[in-house]
Amino acid sequence: ASRPRAPADPPPDGRAAPRLHAADAPPDGRAVYARMGCGSCHRLAAAGSEGPVGPDLDARLPAHTRASLLAVIRDPPGSWSMPEDFGERMSPAELSALVGFLLSADR
Repeated sequence: ASRPRAPADPPPDGRAAPRLHAADAPPDGRAVYARMGCGSCHRLAAAGSEGPVGPDLDARLPAHTRASLLAVIRDPPGSWSMPEDFGERMSPAELSALVGFLLSADR
């Protein structure tokens, strides 16, 4: 019987496993939501946020597709207090992760 491999054990073929660095890992959408401060304005149960300023995402997300959500983040309606350059404050991978998290939060 073989024992389960510990994370630090080398692969069975003797080669070194590639190391993942934090910069190489895909961004986590929930972490992007938190880091960007989305919860200070928006209510979203999946993130545990109760922001009172922006639209209630629990109510709004069901009406969005990936494309429409990207459009709103990249070019927020003028009546919102969301920064106009908000979508530019993230890398494309972070923006994609954020949108993926928001869309999955509605499911």
